[in-house]
Amino acid sequence: MKYKISDLITLLGCEVKGDLSLEYISGLAPFFQAKEDSLTFASDEKFLKSLNETKAKVIIVPDIKVFPNIGKMFLVVKENPRTLMPKLLGFFKKKVKPFEKQIEDSSKIGKNVSIAPGVYIGHDCVIGDNVTLYPNVTICEGVEIGEGTVIYPNVTVREFCKVGKNCVIQPGAVIGSDGFGFVKVNGKNTKIDQIGRAVVGNNVEIGANTTVDRGAIGDTVIEDYTKIDNLVQIAHNVILGENCLIVSQVGIAGSAEVGDNTTIAGQTGVAGHLKIGKNVVIGAKSGVSGDVADNQLLSGYPLMDHREDLKVRVSMKKLPELLKKVRNLEKKLLDK
Repeated sequence: MKYKISDLITLLGCEVKGDLSLEYISGLAPFFQAKEDSLTFASDEKFLKSLNETKAKVIIVPDIKVFPNIGKMFLVVKENPRTLMPKLLGFFKKKVKPFEKQIEDSSKIGKNVSIAPGVYIGHDCVIGDNVTLYPNVTICEGVEIGEGTVIYPNVTVREFCKVGKNCVIQPGAVIGSDGFGFVKVNGKNTKIDQIGRAVVGNNVEIGANTTVDRGAIGDTVIEDYTKIDNLVQIAHNVILGENCLIVSQVGIAGSAEVGDNTTIAGQTGVAGHLKIGKNVVIGAKSGVSGDVADNQLLSGYPLMDHREDLKVRVSMKKLPELLKKVRNLEKKLLDK
């Protein structure tokens, strides 16, 4: 799909600088993942210093003093580009068709598909061979489900998301729910439409009542053979590598990246916009607040080598006794 840049200029009321020859864009994309025909935005110093590192030919920017001559079109806005996000994402959000039937006529259903009572399959869905859909599953418009996948009761797969082959999705899971995206506009929390997808690879299992948010811009991705336990939160634009294990009650915040063969144990919290390497094991109830290199066994908060964390925990048990000794020593010193 193509969008007229002139329509976007009218919507934003912006000034145009740089290359004025461009007429169309294909959509909105994250700064470093954008293609040449994409629109992106640079809202802070980090991105403004890296304008030549994005492939996007059209960039929304605040009013800066000098516009580099790098063959790009700059849409100059008077306010912080982030405050325009509700308007901008609403412009690019795909329109969905109205509900008409339990299984919409435009959907393609493969061979030997088992569809239980109460299942809804939306417009333009593609359901592969040998898929099993248990009662009260909702497959929204434009979803693709790969062959051999089993989806248990009360699962929802939201619009335009993709689930690979031979996956298992346990009861109550939600794939492609809106990410937690809000900005302050005139001091009020204002919702940002989430226009990306959730893309689940092959041979993935997703536990009961786990939620995988769709990307705000771009996709949330879970790669092949990754297994996710019950009651896990995967936020928008997270990327989980291959063959990972994510244990119950883990929360991974937006735009975090987790490398292949990594295990994150129960009740661990992972902050957003960071990278965890490959072959990492993070112990239960840990807090991850910074990047983690490959091939480590870590735990605790602050995160540290697991053996050191065990020593710290042992020491904590001795604190009451140590405090008592310190008070006795202080008393002796005062008595002299």
